[in-house]
Amino acid sequence: MLSSKIKIAKKYLIAYLAPTLWAIFIFFLSAQEVLPGFTVSAYDFIFKKAAHMFVYAMLYFLLYRAYQKTNPHDHSSKIYLIPVLITLIYALTDELHQSTVPGRYSTLRDAGYDMLGVATVLLYQLKLI
Repeated sequence: MLSSKIKIAKKYLIAYLAPTLWAIFIFFLSAQEVLPGFTVSAYDFIFKKAAHMFVYAMLYFLLYRAYQKTNPHDHSSKIYLIPVLITLIYALTDELHQSTVPGRYSTLRDAGYDMLGVATVLLYQLKLI
């Protein structure tokens, strides 16, 4: 019985290691006072918003994959919904974190770009795009 609990714990640890490391990477980026960018403001805007979309699309996908691996018999909409909710909560708390970093500010608009990246992956998974 103890070995089966260890196997389950190991399964969860392995499944959620990648999304945890990716979340730490996002936290590290948010803690930077200045992020690299372009001198032309339009290019800078596009680059930074695309970066928001990319890092959160990846976080969602890694969470989705982890949830799928740890709940292989779940074929309900929870397989999509739970990773989306976790990603949304992380995006919002990341904006709060960013508000404490000198030189940075938080906006709900950035969380919207984060979720646009998530929505892109989700729509692709559902074969809607």
